[in-house]
Amino acid sequence: MPNVDPSAPYVLNPHIPEFSITSAADGKEITNKTIPANYKYTCIIIFSPDCSHCEHEADELNKNADKFKNVLFIWDSYREMDAIKKFAGKYNLIGKPNVVIGRDPAFTIPTFFRPKMTPFVALYDNGNFVKVWEQGVEVAELMKIIGAK
Repeated sequence: MPNVDPSAPYVLNPHIPEFSITSAADGKEITNKTIPANYKYTCIIIFSPDCSHCEHEADELNKNADKFKNVLFIWDSYREMDAIKKFAGKYNLIGKPNVVIGRDPAFTIPTFFRPKMTPFVALYDNGNFVKVWEQGVEVAELMKIIGAK
């Protein structure tokens, strides 16, 4: 893992971090304990609503959404909820059963991963760490890892 802070909590702890996100869909709190357990993979994406690379990531993942039925995507931002909602609407991220998008008011996810830029993507398999991408993930690589065709 090049340029990774070796003291970053995710390097030391191979499990999904504790977090609480305010959902852009309905304002409810979603935590690591309440996320649906029926997905093999969890993909955490730290994003900024005004980041062009994040927009590209959302667009590419949407184009291949049918390949990711066994992946729960958690889109997390610390930005203003109105901007998150606008981003979610633009990329049709609200209302999908395998997508959670919202605001992390306590900044717990970024503190755990210490991203240097967005989008920062972390993948877990049944709650266990697989890999991070510090500049977004190529959809083809993600599909290969999860065995999507």
